[in-house]
Amino acid sequence: MRLIPLLLCWLSLSLNVVAQDMTLSPATYNALNKIQEQLGAQQLTEAEAGLHKLEEQLAPGFGLALVHQLHGQLHLIKEESEQALEHFRRALALNVLSPAQESAIATTTAQILLQLERPDDALAELEPRLERLLQREQEDRKKRRKGEGDVRYVQPMSLITVGTAYQMRKKYQPSIRWLKKGIKRSDSPRESWLLMLMVALYQEKLYAETALVLDDLIRLNPGKEDYWQQQASVYQIMEQQALALRTLELGYAAGHIKKPDSILQLVQLLISENLPERAGRILQQHLNDKTLELTERNWRLLAAAWQQGRERSKAVEAMRTASTFMQDGSLLYRAAQLQLQDAEYRGALTDAEAALKQGLPERDKARTLMLAASSAYELQDFNTARRYFQQALTYADTAANARSWLDYLAMLEQYQDVAVSY
Repeated sequence: MRLIPLLLCWLSLSLNVVAQDMTLSPATYNALNKIQEQLGAQQLTEAEAGLHKLEEQLAPGFGLALVHQLHGQLHLIKEESEQALEHFRRALALNVLSPAQESAIATTTAQILLQLERPDDALAELEPRLERLLQREQEDRKKRRKGEGDVRYVQPMSLITVGTAYQMRKKYQPSIRWLKKGIKRSDSPRESWLLMLMVALYQEKLYAETALVLDDLIRLNPGKEDYWQQQASVYQIMEQQALALRTLELGYAAGHIKKPDSILQLVQLLISENLPERAGRILQQHLNDKTLELTERNWRLLAAAWQQGRERSKAVEAMRTASTFMQDGSLLYRAAQLQLQDAEYRGALTDAEAALKQGLPERDKARTLMLAASSAYELQDFNTARRYFQQALTYADTAANARSWLDYLAMLEQYQDVAVSY
């Protein structure tokens, strides 16, 4: 059962105090130690018999409280939660335990209630006790003499348990206070505690604090990629794009960013922060080794990176590849446009023709016909140019321009005929 190791730890603390408590008779002390040994050896029948005997013999007091504590432990080992609760509550009701013992047993009681999905009962059991014990801590700390050790009655786990109960009720604001107290009190906070605090802060839209807790989680477990991605996303919510990029670049450089979503998030941030060449190199690498899917979306993103980085030839190659995943030739049309701008007329004509063959919306088709015709004209392939200009005549958006070009070609041919005759 999950609670047994924790309770065993606190039980050891309680019985160490027994050894120093002069109100216990030697017989009671020896009987308690024997029962503890029997529990450790799983001799549960013998231990229970001894506990029943002590419960009948002892008057209300410290010894009986410890008997109930051990009896609750026995029921926990047997996975009898309700019976365990009964004995722990009896131990607390005697009001004879030390502050540290009271805190430990109340925490165990609350954890059982949480396991039974009774967070309200857990809060009622534990929160008021801890408030009182923390106040007593402060008072007793002021009274201690110079050279005496610190006064601490409440362990971090007790504070975290209250925070957990509030989170189970989806009451994140009060959970933050208790989680912070528990984490501050611990020399080495558990990852799960920090994770709960991060969730609560995020739910309350305390994004700056959320990012700081994610710093701690990353230091504690840098290999957990989700923490890097979550911190970057929080910075993006805060419109701190540079910090988001820094997080993902650090994680990527350390080899912790491997999931496709994280890599794409890094690439998009690099593009938005005007580092398209690096974005293109990273994306190209992961497309080449197939750690990213060869999808239209990813090839489009690569084309955008190369285009923004003025790597036009690489952008064209990415667009051509992306077009193989598409139902139409719109990306091939864009590739043709880039090549026309760079006076790469042969490539522009080839891609324009491929775009027309693959299919285009009517508006893009008219423009692609004009682009193909213009490219053919620059290559002095007037027959091909005329053919595409004639097709462009049938579209309203390009008819006038296509007519002007056809008239110009007719005039050009007349001049050429005249020149030949002379």
